[in-house]
Amino acid sequence: MREKTDPLIVVLLLLIFPLLSSVFILYGFQKQQKPLPQEKHEVEVRLVLVDVIVTKGGDFVTDLTRGDFELFEDGKEVPINSVELISYAERKIVTLKEETEEEVPLNVPYKKLVVVVDGVNSWSRNLRRGSKKIIDELISLVKLGHEVMVIHMSGKEGIDIIQPFTIDEALIGKAIEEATGSIWVDKSLDALKMTQDVGTEGAGEQAKADRSTGIADQEAALIDDYLFTAKQRFEYSIGKILAVFNMIKDLPGRKSVLLISDGFPDLTSVAIDSIITKLTPTGTTSKARSTQLDLKKDVGVIRIFDPFNIFDNKKFTGSDQVIRELIRFANSQNISIYTLDPGTFSEYFYTASAESSPLASMLSKTEKIKQIQNLRWISEGTGAAWLRGAKKYEKFRHVMKTDLNYYYQLSYYPRKNEPDNQYHKIKVKVKRPGMDVRFREGYKDYSEEEQEKMLLVTAFYNPSLFKALPFHAELVPLYKDSNRYEPWMNVALPGKKLFLQKELEYGLKKLDLHIWIKEKKRGEKTFGGQVSILFNIDTSFIDSLKTIDYLRYHYKGPALTFKEREYQTVFAIFDPQTNDVGTWESSIYIPDFKEEKEGCVLNCVMGFLYRNPKKGKLSFSISQDDGSLEYGEIKFFPAVTSQFHRMQDASVFLQVFSPLGKIASSPRFEISGEGRLTQQIPGKLVAESWNKESKIWSGLFNLNLANVIFGDYTLKAEIPVSDEGCVSKEIKLIKLRY
Repeated sequence: MREKTDPLIVVLLLLIFPLLSSVFILYGFQKQQKPLPQEKHEVEVRLVLVDVIVTKGGDFVTDLTRGDFELFEDGKEVPINSVELISYAERKIVTLKEETEEEVPLNVPYKKLVVVVDGVNSWSRNLRRGSKKIIDELISLVKLGHEVMVIHMSGKEGIDIIQPFTIDEALIGKAIEEATGSIWVDKSLDALKMTQDVGTEGAGEQAKADRSTGIADQEAALIDDYLFTAKQRFEYSIGKILAVFNMIKDLPGRKSVLLISDGFPDLTSVAIDSIITKLTPTGTTSKARSTQLDLKKDVGVIRIFDPFNIFDNKKFTGSDQVIRELIRFANSQNISIYTLDPGTFSEYFYTASAESSPLASMLSKTEKIKQIQNLRWISEGTGAAWLRGAKKYEKFRHVMKTDLNYYYQLSYYPRKNEPDNQYHKIKVKVKRPGMDVRFREGYKDYSEEEQEKMLLVTAFYNPSLFKALPFHAELVPLYKDSNRYEPWMNVALPGKKLFLQKELEYGLKKLDLHIWIKEKKRGEKTFGGQVSILFNIDTSFIDSLKTIDYLRYHYKGPALTFKEREYQTVFAIFDPQTNDVGTWESSIYIPDFKEEKEGCVLNCVMGFLYRNPKKGKLSFSISQDDGSLEYGEIKFFPAVTSQFHRMQDASVFLQVFSPLGKIASSPRFEISGEGRLTQQIPGKLVAESWNKESKIWSGLFNLNLANVIFGDYTLKAEIPVSDEGCVSKEIKLIKLRY
């Protein structure tokens, strides 16, 4: 019997890894492979770990034993297996040496604190006023031996790790100053002033009725604007907090997050009713009331960016439901969320126009209180503390010094023998009187499959953190028709690093390839897919790896319509046998054809040409069989790495938007490198096509690299789109010395 520690639960029972079917269909899997054999069962101990903070008069109580605690799961008392006092404070032992006592400090690991500055809901004035105090308090924690990470979350840019974990006081101060200097400013209430500026010209009953209808319609539009802005802020906030949780969930032990925020918008049904009532003048027309009912229905549906279904596809009709699920997820990952409200006053600081609006004034006092109460709920629900008021920084110093240095860790055997993916409530009582007890209120009993999903969620949100499995990848948005694009996905696996440099058992091995496309600004997923790559590890396979650099795989995705201009692509390779993850990320740009008056290069891809035994159509299309680009008797495979051997032929595929007509003259190719003269490269046209309706020209060329010496280069392709103008594209090219 062996124990394996997990942030939530000492892992339950290792299950058989089933062959995972594709989440989204990816065409072009190279060939059917044999299924993996079943893996053997291993039995492991099931233990649930519960971290408990016990204080009396604000000071941590350090002398409790197992007999002082009572522990309940789902309302039923469970036997406590063990109680351990975890201490990150400086510990010393006494040794005898020549009849004298000498204190020897023990090596104690750094306790980690993740600071999240909420740039979605916080007001810059509040944060700037409090930044100096925040820095001082964080530095005081560093002096006690704590590492600090600083993360900034903004409305559209996602989350930004400004400073990874460090004990450097100067870096922490600089990171906090940067995070508090880039804060969202709300102008949604400015529009409320407009209702006071409506003219009163005109006389007669009909004129008054017309004006009343116009004002009511305008009021409805203003309410719509305010509520949808609040809804958007709430959705942004929860999605980004969820991303932070997934980034830190695998840290050992109790995870502590300090969320600096002015609070989350309250979008409960009662709150929405209250806002609509406050902002609706008397005498509102039936048309406006009907609009308000539709508004309430739309705003009440909360959509959280949850690409991996952490919230189990639940439909949320209020912010309270979302926050409850957020607390449950944090508890399941043993994350405690300390919240600090940097504000001093109970109302917002609005611009002059909004401040002069009595409607805005009503909202400023009531909604602020509700937003702060959401912070309190999150903190208390995760066994942490809520810091606000005039003495919040003094309380911060005392609470964080206590909570980050000590906690009790209780363990017990769960009532069920196997994971059920259900949430179970936890309650801890201390028998001694006068004790203040804080603990996480429950956990979700995740299965092995669910834990794997959580790992991939973290990789999706933070690909730069996962480099255990090295590889190269690229995603080419191949223009299809009617402003639709086909994702052409290509990966290159370095066989020597992935296989030869590791101890492998012979037999079938699987790597799961995950591919995502998300909007770069808002981070919303546009496409997601998965395919399994199988390898037969034997002597022949090992020998083949010694003669090649990369194993390349190519796939075709379903046609997509891109609404934004910039997207981020994330590839992840997951090894289910070791739980190792590697990622590759890049950006793609989708041009707006209406703005490209002279044209633009859509794609420029380096690769290799092969003969097509099937002799396909005389038009460019991605093969469903092997993911190659086919044209008649030609197959083109992207190089992915843009590396070419000394005697290896190279080809390039171009796709160009040419609104002035078909490309008539041959493109010009040249390469340049650091310390080298620009060199012209001969290019021979192999195949081309022209779509008169969409104005898309595609061409495939052979490049003669025989006279290019080894080194790193930039390949520039210039394509003439008119008698006087041309468009160009630059990509990387590497010529190897062998």
